[in-house]
Amino acid sequence: MEKATILIIEDEPTINRIVSNYFLKERYKVLSALDGFKGLQLFSKNRVDLICLDIMMPNINGWDVVKIIRETSNIPIIMMSALSEEEDILKGYSLKVDDYITKPFNPKILVAKVNNLLDRLNNPDPSNQTSGILEVKGIKMNLDTHRVYIDKLEVELSKTEYDLLKYFLEHQGKICSRNLLLDEVWGIDVYVEDRIVDTYVKKLRKYLGTNSYFIKTVFGVGYRFETLDE
Repeated sequence: MEKATILIIEDEPTINRIVSNYFLKERYKVLSALDGFKGLQLFSKNRVDLICLDIMMPNINGWDVVKIIRETSNIPIIMMSALSEEEDILKGYSLKVDDYITKPFNPKILVAKVNNLLDRLNNPDPSNQTSGILEVKGIKMNLDTHRVYIDKLEVELSKTEYDLLKYFLEHQGKICSRNLLLDEVWGIDVYVEDRIVDTYVKKLRKYLGTNSYFIKTVFGVGYRFETLDE
């Protein structure tokens, strides 16, 4: 049985071919492009379920591809790049990518990330489904429409940002280690570096603005979401 359609946008032919072959072995349908312009063409003309995207490419770079796609779509995007500095990774997440993997990487890990992300999107855990509104001191999450409002202003969150905020709100006062958050939000089947948690917490704090102190750092352990002043 054929799985979802993955769009690979990578200008290095060897990497493109290797990554594509790994997804084909997992029975995914694969579309591939060697530059950003061709990638956008394929995206506009085909049903695509997830995009794996390089950054440094001819014609249109990966940053601009993400910006264009995010104007109309919340499709899952995983960036795969040799740019490994924190500022590059943060830039990726600021553009609402769902994950960022640095080169060189094991294609098996990329496939595992895609498997996990699509599985959570397509097969949500019924025990975690709660109809209605989740609201805590100016933070309002509509669990049916996945819309989020902070101080009555709607903010656009990536799926992982949404899942992390939802977990915090549903577990107020609980000390959450980074490993716990990785297991509960990213999934136990995929390897993700610990610093990814810190990156997402920084993003959520920015969204919360004057209420950023709700996410408290428990030094040496992780984080605790608490709306009561200490």
